[in-house]
This record gives sequence, structure tokens and C-alpha cells, in this order.
Amino acid sequence: MSLTAYVFHLVAIRFLGIEGLPGSPLHVLLGFIAAAMVFATVWSRFQQRGPLEWLMTKATGLARYIR
Repeated sequence: MSLTAYVFHLVAIRFLGIEGLPGSPLHVLLGFIAAAMVFATVWSRFQQRGPLEWLMTKATGLARYIR
């Protein structure tokens, strides 16, 4: 889930418009941590891999057959 969490973090920063700040406040950091932990916990109850990890596995699966 690390790729999914990282991309979620980047999208959230862009969406919230906080990329221009010199440093994020503590409540923003804690919010990101809490959101990532909740999402990862709920997702892992139903799936083995994160959504972006699953997508990367499917996209690169054909590379096994190329020599």
C-alpha cells in the first residue's frame, strides 16, 4: 500500500492547495497519517494489494513473457 499512500498524499496536497506552504502544520500531518492508516486498514480487509499496486502488477504482468 505504500505506492497508493504516497500518491494519495501527493493528490491530497494538490487538492488542498497546501503545496506552497513552507511547512505543513501538525494537524495536516496527523490528518494524512490518520487517513492513510484508516484507508489501508479497511482496504487490506478485502484485498491483498493496494489499488495502485494491483494496477502496476497487471500493467507489468506481461513482462514475464518477454525475454
